[in-house]
Amino acid sequence: MNPKNWFVLTDGQVNGPFDVQEVESRVASAKEAQIWGRGQSEWMTPTKWRQAVKDSSQVAVAANEPEGLWKVRVEGKDHPPMKYSALISFLKGMTDYSTVDVCSDNSNVWKEIYSIPRIVDDLGISRRSHPRVPMVGTLACESPKGEFSCRVISISEGGLGVNDAQNLQIGERFKGTLTSPNLFVTINTTCEVVYVGNDGYAGLRFVGLPEEFKSSIIEYVRKFAMV
Repeated sequence: MNPKNWFVLTDGQVNGPFDVQEVESRVASAKEAQIWGRGQSEWMTPTKWRQAVKDSSQVAVAANEPEGLWKVRVEGKDHPPMKYSALISFLKGMTDYSTVDVCSDNSNVWKEIYSIPRIVDDLGISRRSHPRVPMVGTLACESPKGEFSCRVISISEGGLGVNDAQNLQIGERFKGTLTSPNLFVTINTTCEVVYVGNDGYAGLRFVGLPEEFKSSIIEYVRKFAMV
């Protein structure tokens, strides 16, 4: 089985899903192609994508090893370590996994649940329901601390994932202007910080997003619906 898990971005257009061989074929004939699949944080160059494919295979093998303890983080809030069975029970009580990350004591690396095939299978969830998809864009922000900008790497109907975020605090709100070659409109909204990482990554929630902007985001997100 060769699943169609990958999307290709060329000239501002998203196409997919494709399997690995189809991606290789498209990359060979495209200039500056970027690639994304479920569980990846942002668009990748072909070189980084090939490494991600390799790493994904290794994760699938590791899933059969002893489980140990697992940690789960929801909207930046850490929960106590738990056994794998307890982790699955905890996750089954949720309906939105867009702000959930998990970490095994074997790897000590936080990952989206969609990047771990065993969890996806044991939860019986569809990758199609995952609302967070990659984006190339910039968020210009205005806060009481002054003006700053972040690089947008993912988006959902509910919010954004950004890099290069400095000195943000959970609960902080500010006005933001999102511009992206992936969207037909410039989005003006208020954002609330729901997660801050040590690597400059932050999760933002839209506050009072106007319907016309929400419609544009939904249209973009639907391009990544798995078939």
